[in-house]
Amino acid sequence: MFTGIIEEKGKILKFVKGSVSKMEIKSTLDVKIGDSIAVQGICLTVTAITKNGFAVEVMTQTKERTTMDNWKTGDYVNLERALSFNGRIGGHIVLGHIDEVARIIQIKGNEYYFLIAPDNQKFLIPRGSITIDGVSLTVGNISKNIFSVFLIPHTLNSTTLGQRKKGDLVNIEYDYLVKIIKNSLF
Repeated sequence: MFTGIIEEKGKILKFVKGSVSKMEIKSTLDVKIGDSIAVQGICLTVTAITKNGFAVEVMTQTKERTTMDNWKTGDYVNLERALSFNGRIGGHIVLGHIDEVARIIQIKGNEYYFLIAPDNQKFLIPRGSITIDGVSLTVGNISKNIFSVFLIPHTLNSTTLGQRKKGDLVNIEYDYLVKIIKNSLF
């Protein structure tokens, strides 16, 4: 489990795609083999420690459900280590299991608008939590299957969201508690 509070922007040093893709990420985070780590919101397992960071392996199913197939060497990614139960939860409970890929359809100053699948609008709650590329955020405005978030300068600078532009695809994970409640009602 994660909190959606990004610890570091890592850099993809090597990305070899295949049925099991291998990715090396430059990072200063203290991790060990077997640790869970959220990369752009995707829960992955550290499979090796490298000179400059760590490596992960990724199955085809993960690439098909996320934005990962668009990533390349040199891209920056949001990183968060798994939640430690002796610390604070600064964001919200995040599993690292991507629900869908959404598109940025508009940026107005610090308000970013996203288009999601119509079936998933039931998971949006005004001022509720949502995870975008691993970042815990608060839902702003909602209009059917379009929602927005407001990004403070710190979030724009310390995550990859500040590099995003209209038309970009992002990983979305809806609030786990909202999904449980909504699924139990329908």
